Amino acid sequence: CEGTTLTLNGSGATSYVWDNGITNGVPFIPAVGTMTYTVTGTDVSGCVNTDQVIVTVNPLPIVGAGGDQTVCVGTAVTLNGSGATSYAWNNGVTNGVAIVQAVGTMTYTVTGTDANGCVNSDQMNVTVNPLPVVGAGTDQSVCLGAAVTLNGSGALLYAWDNGVINNVPFVQAVGTITYTVIGTDANGCSNSDQVNVTVNPLPVVGAGADQAVCFGTAVTLNGSGASNYVWNNGITNGVPFVQAVGTITYTVTGTDGNGCSNTDQVNVTVNGLPVVGAGADQTVCEGTPVTLNGSGAANYSWNNGITNGVPFVQSVGTMTYTVTGTDIHSCSNTDQVVVVVNPLPIVDAGPDQTVCLGTPVLLSAVGTPNLLWDNGVVNTIPFMQAVGTILYTLTDSYATGCSASDQVSVTVHPNPIVTAEDKEICEGEGVTLSGSGAMWYSWTGGVQDGVEFFPTQTSEYTVTGTNNFGCSATAIAKVTVHALPIADFRILDLSLTTVNSGTGFENLSIGASTYDWNFGDGSANSNEFEPFHEFPNEEAGSYEVTLTVTSPEGCIDDRVKYVYVSQDYTIYVPNAFTPDGSGANEVFKPVMEGFDENNYVLYIFNRWGELVFESHDMNVGWDGEYSQLDENVQDGVFTWKIIVGFKDSSDSKIFVGHVSLLK
Repeated sequence: CEGTTLTLNGSGATSYVWDNGITNGVPFIPAVGTMTYTVTGTDVSGCVNTDQVIVTVNPLPIVGAGGDQTVCVGTAVTLNGSGATSYAWNNGVTNGVAIVQAVGTMTYTVTGTDANGCVNSDQMNVTVNPLPVVGAGTDQSVCLGAAVTLNGSGALLYAWDNGVINNVPFVQAVGTITYTVIGTDANGCSNSDQVNVTVNPLPVVGAGADQAVCFGTAVTLNGSGASNYVWNNGITNGVPFVQAVGTITYTVTGTDGNGCSNTDQVNVTVNGLPVVGAGADQTVCEGTPVTLNGSGAANYSWNNGITNGVPFVQSVGTMTYTVTGTDIHSCSNTDQVVVVVNPLPIVDAGPDQTVCLGTPVLLSAVGTPNLLWDNGVVNTIPFMQAVGTILYTLTDSYATGCSASDQVSVTVHPNPIVTAEDKEICEGEGVTLSGSGAMWYSWTGGVQDGVEFFPTQTSEYTVTGTNNFGCSATAIAKVTVHALPIADFRILDLSLTTVNSGTGFENLSIGASTYDWNFGDGSANSNEFEPFHEFPNEEAGSYEVTLTVTSPEGCIDDRVKYVYVSQDYTIYVPNAFTPDGSGANEVFKPVMEGFDENNYVLYIFNRWGELVFESHDMNVGWDGEYSQLDENVQDGVFTWKIIVGFKDSSDSKIFVGHVSLLK
């Protein structure tokens, strides 16, 4: 590269001579460009030869660091070298990469290297000026309509946002706005600051609704919508005052917590009171309606529950009533009236009376000597009244002219016409007695009207009938109790069979006059005193015979008895048999007809009374063996006994005899 020291040294000889004024082995600085240098070498023999070397000297690059820069603190600076292909800066700077320098001046050196590897350098200064300390002022709070002036500080020139001009007053709407000012100093460096401007609304001050009151009524004015209030005309907020008749306008100035104020007005009208009249005093008798009417106003309100113009009844005594009259302006005044109520005599005709026909009526009352009954009644003297209702009036009076009356109603009800019917019954029967002609009935002897009872002897019963008026009358009913006849009879023949099925009957009845026989076999009844009757003889059976008797008074009794018709029977018992194996007369077996096969037993006893055979089947006879020893018995005479029941009967019969066993 340009300016580089170069030394040329020949080789291969003992001495060397260079052209272009070069000395072998002596450094020199070649000029920029390409030159060929020739060396001539001589050896010890004096022989000479040459060689050449070409030297190219490249010029140094013209490196530029750029012009000096002046910036404000915080502004990035980018350093770019020029004139080479690569660059290296001091102070840690990278070519083409922005840096931020602290306040002050610094010198930066760049070393540039070209494509030939030749290097050169250059320098430049960077000056960083500080930012101005700009102030926007303190925050402000004003009321709506007040002008605001903003002044920047700490710089040379000021620019505000939101259209604000430095140091020029302006009016802001209600609310809080943040204003920003940018201040620029002589170096052109800028900084900013902010200030808040709050515009408070004016309070909505209310003086209250206009008031109209009556003379003498205290008025209290209360402002609203703020925190402090000042009234004109010497009025203190919230303190009652009394105004003269007429209308006055009052103005209040209200200030809120932000110090903002506003005003409002209210009219106060004071109306005069009406001249009210209660009317003249009144004197009346007890119970007489009194009407009180006020005058001099539009509406009237009375004490003691009185309604203007509406009659009312006052109790005895003297009362003072006060009326409050109210005019169209709602102004009121009062007046009073006295009402005297004299008592009425206390007249009591007594309670209403209800009696039955024939009962004396007595009207008795206590009062003054002026006491008087109508309808010719004399006080405390009994009298008789016909059936019906009469209203009697009693009148009494005082010297004050106050009189009173009372009435009593006397009702005379008719007595009922009560009847009762005599009854005849048979002993043991029930009877029902019922009265007629009244509504309720009460009987003697524990009898209940319309309820069956069972008397045991002839008696008279008295019924008291009461109508719906409580009036009563009586009647007598006789109940005659007739004795019952006694039905009884005897069956003359109790041993009826299908061969002999007829029998007569003995009538043992007492006190009867008619008789009715039912034989229970479907045949017609008999009314004979002591009939004879043939019962069916086709087969055995039992029949229910009923005798019903009737007395002359119609009283009935009956008696039931049973007739049994047995099946007629036959029995044949052999007196000897020969169980000898001959095939003839081998078994002793009785022959029986008319008996119950299921109710049969045959016993065979020897002469010592031992039982040698027993059978419960009519078809099984004795074959001559000793059944208990399973051996034949000896010839001899044996006793037999048969117990057997009759068909269609619960009766049974015992037969006993002897049989001879022969072999």
